[in-house]
Amino acid sequence: MKICLITALISLLLAAKPGALPAAQPAPDFRDETIYLVMTDRFVDGDPANNNIYGDEYVPGNLRYYQGGDFKGLIDNLDHIKNMGFSAVWITPPVMQPPGRYVNSAGSYDAAGYHGYWAWDFSKIDPHLESPGASYKDLIDAAHTRGLKIIQDIVLNHGHGGDVSPTVKWYARRGQLSGLGKTFDYYDDKENWFNHKGPALADLLDLNDDNPETLKWFTEIYRGYQALGVDAFRLDTVGWMKPGFWRKFTAAMRKDKHDLFIFGEIWTNDDYKLLGSYTKLGRGGPMRAGMGVVDMPGSSMGGWGRLEKVFKGGDYAGVDEVLAHDGAYRDPTWLVTYLDNHDKPRFNGEGAGGSPAAAEQYFDALNYYFTARGIPCVYYGTETMMPGGDDPDNRRMLGADGIKKAADSPVYAHLRKLNAMRRASPALQKGKQKRLYTARDQYAFRRVYKESGAFVFLNKADSPALIKTAGVPDGNYTELYTGRAVTVKGGAAVEVPAHGLRVLAGGKGPAPGN
Repeated sequence: MKICLITALISLLLAAKPGALPAAQPAPDFRDETIYLVMTDRFVDGDPANNNIYGDEYVPGNLRYYQGGDFKGLIDNLDHIKNMGFSAVWITPPVMQPPGRYVNSAGSYDAAGYHGYWAWDFSKIDPHLESPGASYKDLIDAAHTRGLKIIQDIVLNHGHGGDVSPTVKWYARRGQLSGLGKTFDYYDDKENWFNHKGPALADLLDLNDDNPETLKWFTEIYRGYQALGVDAFRLDTVGWMKPGFWRKFTAAMRKDKHDLFIFGEIWTNDDYKLLGSYTKLGRGGPMRAGMGVVDMPGSSMGGWGRLEKVFKGGDYAGVDEVLAHDGAYRDPTWLVTYLDNHDKPRFNGEGAGGSPAAAEQYFDALNYYFTARGIPCVYYGTETMMPGGDDPDNRRMLGADGIKKAADSPVYAHLRKLNAMRRASPALQKGKQKRLYTARDQYAFRRVYKESGAFVFLNKADSPALIKTAGVPDGNYTELYTGRAVTVKGGAAVEVPAHGLRVLAGGKGPAPGN
């Protein structure tokens, strides 16, 4: 079949008239992608020279401080991400953080801004990340050369902490935020740049989303990153700013790039109405207007994600409970779905705040996330089953040794297979979803997108299971995980191995809802 397609393509090219214009390319669609989330400081230390710039912020082994990961380490290991089949890399905010250690006024908390969420200067890159030949632009270009997109995590709600101990080196500049050569002072706020009314997140300097000049400032800053080559934005702490602010900001970001993908974090695991409201800020889809959102209720992050219990011995009915609310979203296929992330204990949550996970439980969960509606996102270290409890234990260093070990991990191999399978099916990427069958340990559903159909059968039991359903039309199919041909007549009866999946790909079949 592949040879025939290639021959036909060559014939068309030879028949084309000299100088003929190529056919118009379809608009980009981020549902074609799968995402690998990197906390840059915790990936790989490529340049030790940028680790301890201020003398007190780099403390190896203390996960509240910088551990050395940087753009050079990321550039040198982009092939690790590419080889697993991911096509987009989401990096934590790269903007400049406070110049050294932070301690609050009570002396009860100390840390450094290794994670990127405590902006000091929004328009500069944190010097711990860049090296000669490994600037942010170099990272973006290196990713693009490999066919990888870069998603920049951005924070517009707040800057660094304002409750600073006099022992901190930068105490005299506490309360100040910079960008584009301008500096604004929370404690001398002549420009009305900050929100002093509350509520505010912790002691973080809260920006004033009612000030149109603040919006213009951020627009100019992040259009600059867009011009640098950033492919998409993830918006932090969306729920702390007014929907009208986000409507204007997302529209401004698309002035030059109409199909920019933007998705946001709204911190809830059960308020579907609130989550869904942010997907309806504009009339178009998330690539043209408004934003997508992170599917927090559908996550499995330790002790908080609603699906963790499903994949650690629970009932697939928990999946149906989450999917029952899909009507709250403009289109749930644009949700960014994930197993876990940097905010709660990892799926393998050894230590405080979590519970351990076996390889088979990873298979069960990832089988679901890579076949169900939404854009799958995988947190760095998942490929090695990295353990981690509460923050910052969930942000351990992967390092070059971890990447070497990943090649022997069964989860690494499984991610490669799942990425390849999803890429082979437009229905798995974009299709509407309808349940076909639910049991405690077995689940089946169909995905339909235009002329593409996929019928998914999941089994998280310790033994093989035969799943029967009348919801699969008669016909010939290809089973995507094994590549085998399957004929269905009078309903499907699919044997699924223990902790495995089977996906029948073929014609689109009946439309969901029929």
